[in-house]
Amino acid sequence: MFRKVITASVLGFVLAGTMVSVAPANAAVKISNGVLCAKPNQTTKVSGTVYKCTKNPIVNKTKYTWVSTDCINSNTTYTKLNTSYAALVKGMPATLAALDAQIAAAQQKVIDSNAKADALDAQIATWQAKVATFTTAKAALLADPNPSKYATAISTYTTAIRSLNSAIASNTAASAALRKIGKSVSTMQAQRAATVSSVTQAKAGVAQALSLRNLICQKGL
Repeated sequence: MFRKVITASVLGFVLAGTMVSVAPANAAVKISNGVLCAKPNQTTKVSGTVYKCTKNPIVNKTKYTWVSTDCINSNTTYTKLNTSYAALVKGMPATLAALDAQIAAAQQKVIDSNAKADALDAQIATWQAKVATFTTAKAALLADPNPSKYATAISTYTTAIRSLNSAIASNTAASAALRKIGKSVSTMQAQRAATVSSVTQAKAGVAQALSLRNLICQKGL
């Protein structure tokens, strides 16, 4: 009787040990980033997250592992931004050279335009002086006790003053327009500054995308 009890106990212990050793072998592997998989491009869904059997950009670049689609998408975004940034940096010297050439041409145009405006302003000042002289002379004739005898002279002064005032108005508008050309240089210079700044902004965007990708693609997620 005692022997049967011992045999039964030993058998139960052995069976229990067998069950303990078999359980982990039959347990399902939890799918997450970095877990090895066998069939490339196979997909599965775990708790609402879709995983694909492919190569993880940061965990294991040589073996096929489960990779979340969030990781795949974030890596695609990072890759595109990094490619755009590289192209931007590569083309920046030529872009800046072209802008600098345009700015230099515009600055020379401003110099020429200001010279023309100065000439117009000088002409305006001369005409204004003539208007003042003619106006004084006309006023003297009109003050005569018998201005009618100076009717022709008065009419001539009136016509001359009217013509000069018209020319003054025209030249004033032309001078103002010429001086506005200088604003185009400021616009170009602002454009150049924005172009240079775009490189810094693009670099920051790449760094942010890389950080996000590394976070999402880390093993175990």
